[in-house]
Amino acid sequence: MSFITPVALLFSAIFFYYKSDRRALSLAFSIIASLIALWSLLLFTLETSLNLEAKIIIMNLIPIPILCIPFLVNYIIRNYSNPNSLTSVPNFFSAAHVLAILVFSGLSILGMGSPIVFNGSLFYFRGGLIYNLSVTYIYSALVWGLGRIIYNMIKGSYFEKLHSIYLFTGILCSCLSSAVFLLFITDQELIHNSVLAFGFIFFLWFSWIPVTKYKLFNVDLADFGKDHRNPRLSSIIITINRYLLNKIDPVGYKEICDRYEKLRQEELNNIQMSGIQNLLVGKITPLAYLSEASKKITKLFFN
Repeated sequence: MSFITPVALLFSAIFFYYKSDRRALSLAFSIIASLIALWSLLLFTLETSLNLEAKIIIMNLIPIPILCIPFLVNYIIRNYSNPNSLTSVPNFFSAAHVLAILVFSGLSILGMGSPIVFNGSLFYFRGGLIYNLSVTYIYSALVWGLGRIIYNMIKGSYFEKLHSIYLFTGILCSCLSSAVFLLFITDQELIHNSVLAFGFIFFLWFSWIPVTKYKLFNVDLADFGKDHRNPRLSSIIITINRYLLNKIDPVGYKEICDRYEKLRQEELNNIQMSGIQNLLVGKITPLAYLSEASKKITKLFFN
C-alpha cells in the first residue's frame, strides 16, 4: 500500500496535465501531485532494504518536496474562481515563499531540518525546532488558503461559492481519509508511512475538477439538454452544480430556467413556422410535415 500511494499521485499528476482545459493552472496541480508523490516515495524508501548511506541522504531530503506546496496552493487559491484571468502571487509573498523554501531546504540538506533520525537500528521521528518552524510555515499558508475558501463560500458570488464548496469538500475528505489511516498506523510508523499522503488525492481531485474544467461550472442554457444516447461523466457534474445552484441561489436558478424555457419556446416556434411555410407552398405533404416536425421536436428536447 505504501508504494501504491506515490504511483497513484504520479498518475494523477500526469492526468491533471494532459486532461486539463487550461495548462497554466493545471500545471500547479501536476506539480503538487508530483511533489507529494516524491515525498511519499522518499518515505517509502526508508522502509526498503536500500543501503544505509543512501537512506541517510534520503532522510535529510524528505522535508524538501513539501516545502514548495504552500506557494503553489497560494497560486491556486488566488485563481481557482477565475481561471480565465490568472494573477500572479504578489512579489512580497513570492519573495517570502522563496526565502522560506531556500532556508528550510538548506537546513535539511545540512541535516538540521529533517524530522527523522537514525539511532543505529531504525529510523524514528524526532521533530525539532527547525522542523516545527517549517511545519508552521506550511500550515500557516494552508490555513490562509482555507480561510479564503471559507470567506468565498460565505461572501462570494455563486460561482465562487460553487468552486469553494468543491475545494472545501476536497480538504474535508483529505482530513477524514488521513484520520482513518492514522487509526491503523502505530506511532513508530507514523512519520515514515507514505500511506498518509493518500489523503491528498481527494483534495487534488476535488479542487482540480472545478478549476480546470471551468466550463462545467458556467451554466450555459444549451447544457440543459441531455444526450441520453451518449451519457458522460460531465453531465453528472453539471447536474450536481445545478442542484447546488438551486440551493445557493434559487432566484438566480429560476432566472436561468426561465431563459432556457424561453429559448426552447423560440426554437419550437421556428420549427413550426418553417414547416407551415413549406406546407403552404406545397414543398411537403401534411404527413411529411408532421413527421419532420416530430423528429425536430424530439431532437430538440432529447438530443
